[in-house]
Amino acid sequence: MAGSEAFLAMAKSQVGPRLRADGSTEYGDWFAELVGDRGHRTGDFCAMGLLWCAWRTNQVLVLGGVDPRWARVPSWWGHWREIGRSTKKPARGRIAFFDFNSTGYPEHVGAVLQDNGNGSIVSIEFNTLNGWCAVRGRRTSDVLGFADPAWPDTRVPLVAGGDSCWRG
Repeated sequence: MAGSEAFLAMAKSQVGPRLRADGSTEYGDWFAELVGDRGHRTGDFCAMGLLWCAWRTNQVLVLGGVDPRWARVPSWWGHWREIGRSTKKPARGRIAFFDFNSTGYPEHVGAVLQDNGNGSIVSIEFNTLNGWCAVRGRRTSDVLGFADPAWPDTRVPLVAGGDSCWRG
């Protein structure tokens, strides 16, 4: 499975309730361990879920690596703009940065599964619908922009279970 498809398959495998009773998530635990800040255990996990999926498919560097700034969506969006990999055009495998409040700053993020060609997209999002990972239909007018990751064209193994020894 090529890079973006392995990433999207991993994300789709996570659909369902993800928020634990204590407010933590598997993605927050992973991120907190890697960046050395336990505060991320119970933080918003829309970006951390996507980064986790990239890590599980050995592609986290494609999404900018594991950087504590990426847990804050506006910082992650700034990264894509700084490296010249942002666009206004939706496409499968791109990362949508949502600005529902029209402030000029994104407050949520998801991965594009489909551009419907009619001003809407289908995305997979973590930390939506009260702690779920879900496939959502969204208006492109709610998107500030899209990150355009340089996904590899080569086959990437999909890690089915267990932990990888690579910590990117």
